[in-house]
Amino acid sequence: MLRKTKILIVINITLLVFLLGLNLRLNNANAQSNGDSLTIPTNFNLLEFGENNGIKENVSSIDIEIPTSSWNLNEVQLNFTNIKLGQETKTIEDGFDYKYKRIYRQNPTWRTHGYGIQINVTEPTILYGVDLYGYKSPSTIETIQVQIRGYDDVDNKPNDTIYRSATLNMSSDSGWHKQMFTNSISLETGSYYLVLNGSNIIDPDTDYFWAYNDFNPFYPSLHLSELINQWSVGVTNSSLLYKLIQQVDRSFFPEEINMSVNLNGDSYSVKDGASLGSGNILVTNLNQNLDGPNLNIPIMINKSIELDFNLNYSVGMSKNLECESSVMIDENSYNSWSVTPQLLREFSNYSVKFFFPENWFDLSVKRDSVDIQSQIQIDSIDHFVFIPNNTILDGVDWLITANSTRKSFDLDVDRTEFIAGQELKFFISEPLLNGNYTFILNDPFHDEIYTSNISIDSPSDSNSFAYIIPYSAIDGNYKAFVYWFNGTDAGVVTQIFTVILPVVIDWTLIIGIIVIVGLGSAVTASSIILAKKSKRKKIAAKEKTINKFMDILNLNYVIVIEKKSSLNVYDQAFTGKKFNSTLISGFLEAIRTFGFDISGSEERSQTVKLEYQKSKILMSDYKHFRLIFIMKDLPSSQFYGVIDDLSLEIEEKYGMYLKEFKGNLQPFEGIEKLLRKHLGTAFLYPLKLTGIGNMKISPTEKSLINKAIIKMKQTKLDSFYVTQLIGEKSFDSKEIEALYSLIIKRVFNPFS
Repeated sequence: MLRKTKILIVINITLLVFLLGLNLRLNNANAQSNGDSLTIPTNFNLLEFGENNGIKENVSSIDIEIPTSSWNLNEVQLNFTNIKLGQETKTIEDGFDYKYKRIYRQNPTWRTHGYGIQINVTEPTILYGVDLYGYKSPSTIETIQVQIRGYDDVDNKPNDTIYRSATLNMSSDSGWHKQMFTNSISLETGSYYLVLNGSNIIDPDTDYFWAYNDFNPFYPSLHLSELINQWSVGVTNSSLLYKLIQQVDRSFFPEEINMSVNLNGDSYSVKDGASLGSGNILVTNLNQNLDGPNLNIPIMINKSIELDFNLNYSVGMSKNLECESSVMIDENSYNSWSVTPQLLREFSNYSVKFFFPENWFDLSVKRDSVDIQSQIQIDSIDHFVFIPNNTILDGVDWLITANSTRKSFDLDVDRTEFIAGQELKFFISEPLLNGNYTFILNDPFHDEIYTSNISIDSPSDSNSFAYIIPYSAIDGNYKAFVYWFNGTDAGVVTQIFTVILPVVIDWTLIIGIIVIVGLGSAVTASSIILAKKSKRKKIAAKEKTINKFMDILNLNYVIVIEKKSSLNVYDQAFTGKKFNSTLISGFLEAIRTFGFDISGSEERSQTVKLEYQKSKILMSDYKHFRLIFIMKDLPSSQFYGVIDDLSLEIEEKYGMYLKEFKGNLQPFEGIEKLLRKHLGTAFLYPLKLTGIGNMKISPTEKSLINKAIIKMKQTKLDSFYVTQLIGEKSFDSKEIEALYSLIIKRVFNPFS
C-alpha cells in the first residue's frame, strides 16, 4: 500500500510540472548596458586655409605651384620690382618693294666691299642680335662679318669703333636670317652703324646680297654707307632691310604700360609702387577653383612685348574638409557633440577654422588628448574655432567637443496601458520640429526590442509611431525613447508604457491542481525556484557574452614567444598604432626574468600581470611558449579560461614546431585562426558586406546591416568596423549575438 502511494505521488508531481510547463513562459529578454542614450553620426566640415608664399626673380610669367587636391583661390597679393620690357624684335625696315646690294670682290682692282645702315637708339637698349634680309650665292665659300660699329657724326658713316663682330649666318635662300651675338651689347642713346664687312673676301666667286628699299623706306632719314676701300659718306632715302633683337634697358611704372593681371576671367590693374619699376596688387574675395599643379596668372600690358620682373607673392587658398563627427543624445544630460578632424598639412603656412552652431557651449579642443585652448582662438560671437599654423602638428589626433541643451518637444499619448497583442501607438505633438526622429522601445529588462525612424520635412509627413506588442511579451513597464536630430540640434523625450498579460483560464491546470492540492504548494515553490534559476542562468550567459565582447575590445596586441630563444614566432596588432613587437617582448622578458630571479619560481607555469603607462599586460607561461596580451584594461575572469583553451590548442598544433624552432616563422601563420576561434578577434578586423541571398536574417541583424551600409557611405570605404556600428561602450547582448551570427554566416566578412 505504501509503495502504491509513493508511485501515485510521483505521477501527480510529474503531471503538475508538465501542466505548469505548458503555461509558464520564461522571458528571454536581454539586458542592455546603456538604454538611455543614442549616438548619431553628423556632418560637419572644417575650413582649411593654406598660404603659399615665395619669390621669383627675372621672370616673364607667373606660375605658382599648388597642391594637387582641389583648393579654392581666395586671395592674391603680388609685389613687383625691376619691371622692364622683355626682349623684342623691333622692325626697322622690311619694305615689300626692295632690291639687293651686292657684297663681293671686284676685278681687276681687287677692291673690297661692304655696306652699312644707321641705327638710331632713342633710349638705353640691350642689343642681343639682328635680323637681315638677303642671301648668298651657291658658290660662296668665304665668310664675312656682321658688326655693330660707332657712328661718324661728320660724314654720317661708320667709324673704326667695333662694339660687336660675328660671322654672318646666311644661306642661299632669300629671306630673313637671324644673327645673335655671343654677348649682348648695352647701347646708350645715340647713333650706331650695322654693317656687313666683306673686306676679307679673296675668292671672286663669293657673293652676298643684302636687300634694301629706296622707294618708300619707313625711316628715310637713316644713312646708308658703302665700303669701297673705305666707308663712303652716308646717304639718305635708301634703307637696308633689318630688325633689331633688343630690350629697352630701363624700368617702368606699371601704370605707364597699363600693366594688369587676369584672375578667374577678370582683369585687375597693377598699382604703381614707391619707386621706379615697382608695383603691387591685392585681390581678395576670389572664389576660383584650382585643380593644380600650377596656378598661372597672365600678365598684360599695352605693348606686344613680354615683361621681365622680380616678384614677391602670397596666395591664399581654402577648401572644406569633411570630418567624422557625432552627437550623443542622453535623457539625463546635455547633448554631447564630438568632431574628429584629420588635419594633413599641405602648406608651410596652414590653419583651419571650424564654424560651430550658436547653441554650443563648453567647447574644448584637444590634441592627442591634451587640451590646447590657450593656443587657439574660440570666437563665441561669430561662433568659430581657429587653429593657427604653429599649433598644427603632423601625426596627431584631434578632438573637438561641445555640449548643447536638449531641444524640447512633446508626445501625444492617448493611453499608457496595453495588453499583449495590441498596437502601441503615439504621435509627436505639434508644432512639429523638422528633422529625423528615432523611436526605441526597451523592455522591462532595459533591452532594446524595437526601433524605427521617420523624417519630418513638411506638415504632410507622418508624425506617428506604432508597435504591435507580441503575445510572447512579458508584463511590466516598457520605456519608449524618441530622439530628434536636425543636423545642429537634438533632443529626446521618454514615455513609460505598461504591458499587462491577459488572464487565460486553463481548465487542465485547474483540474491538475485540484488532484494534487496537497502537494501543490511544494511543487509551485519548486517551479518558481526553477524559473528563477533559469532566469539567472540566462542573465549569467548574457553577462558572459558581454564580458567576452568587452575583452575583445580591450585587446591591443598579442605576442607569442618561443621560450628557449625568447624570439617572437607570431604577433598581431588590433590597434591603428604601429608597434615593435620584438622590442616590447624583449622588454617584458627582462621584467619577467627579474621577477623570477627574485621569486625563484621559474619552473612553474604562471600568469604575470603588469601595468605600464595606460596598458595592462598579461604574460602566461606554457610548456614551449609564452603568451603576451597587451590590453587597455584588465579582462574579465572568464578571459583567463579562454586563454587556457587557446594555449592548449597552440600546444597541440604547434608544439612540435616550437620544440624544434630554428627561426622559421612560416608554420605559425595559422595562429591567427586560433585567435579568431577562441578570442573572437574577427570583431576587431575590418569587415566587408557580402550578399545575403535567401539567407534568413533577424530584425537585429537587418538593423546592423543597414547601419554598416550607412557607415560605408559616410566614410566612402568598402569596409567598416564593429565599433562604428555599436561603439565601444554602447551595446547590448542582442547586437553582440547578431554580430557573431552575421560573421559566422559570412554576411560580415572579416579581412586582415
